[in-house]
Amino acid sequence: MIYLLLSILSSSVIFITFKVTERFKTNLIKLITVNYLVAAILGFSFNRHHFSILSALTSDWLPYALLIGFSFILMFFLIGYSTRLSGVAVTTIAGKLSMVIPILFSILYFSEKTTVLKISGLVLATIAVLLTSYRPVDKAKNLKLILLPLAIFLGSGITDSIVKYAQSYHVPNSMSLLFPAVVFLTALIIGLIFILIKPKSISNNISIAELIGGSILGIANFGSLYFFILALNNSKLDSSIVFGLNNICIVLFSILIGFVLFKEKFSRVNFAGVLMAVIAILILMNF
Repeated sequence: MIYLLLSILSSSVIFITFKVTERFKTNLIKLITVNYLVAAILGFSFNRHHFSILSALTSDWLPYALLIGFSFILMFFLIGYSTRLSGVAVTTIAGKLSMVIPILFSILYFSEKTTVLKISGLVLATIAVLLTSYRPVDKAKNLKLILLPLAIFLGSGITDSIVKYAQSYHVPNSMSLLFPAVVFLTALIIGLIFILIKPKSISNNISIAELIGGSILGIANFGSLYFFILALNNSKLDSSIVFGLNNICIVLFSILIGFVLFKEKFSRVNFAGVLMAVIAILILMNF
């Protein structure tokens, strides 16, 4: 459980960093690129197992690392873009509800044991995410931009499912540092290519806020994936439970941070979701 807790805390730091750096008018592209640079450096620096470029290029996990790396940076851009156009509420709901996809994938593909209590806990967790993430939105605007949140929902869910598949068949504990490093290096290269294609995004010098914010994001981003893979590898819980606990705890922790640090207001619907989330966690923790 310690790895799952560390993954949740790392993901929550990402939330805090995005929230804080927004106040400094940081450039999203530069922030994300610095983030992946730091994350890739961490992965390669802390790796203690011998590896060569040739062995990495010929490994059976490389295609999955490349695919996940591409998906990671794509999701980051979509989430940033959706937040600006569709609003935080719609984007958050789409991202967190994506946990349904890897949960179903784990149950169906890996034939994980299902019980009425387990399904009840997962259903409660899904509803809790929806209720805690709810914010009033412009319905007309929501309808016009429905494809963007849908893309985040599908993309995030499919990415998590690929991570689970790669972890199960191709990423042993000895590769738990190298695999994320290659994932982040892939995302970094794609980000740099995007910057070269869109030179206006680097027309100004990178700011201190972007360097510091991007570095913190990189550390948290690396930690969230690294510890999540370790949680999947070492937890005695089913993968579907790990996915459920991970997402619902991130939502709860983010709400607490928003309430305490950023003085965000929450409705009765949100607090009903929090209560339901606590019940869901208690149910899932019994497995």
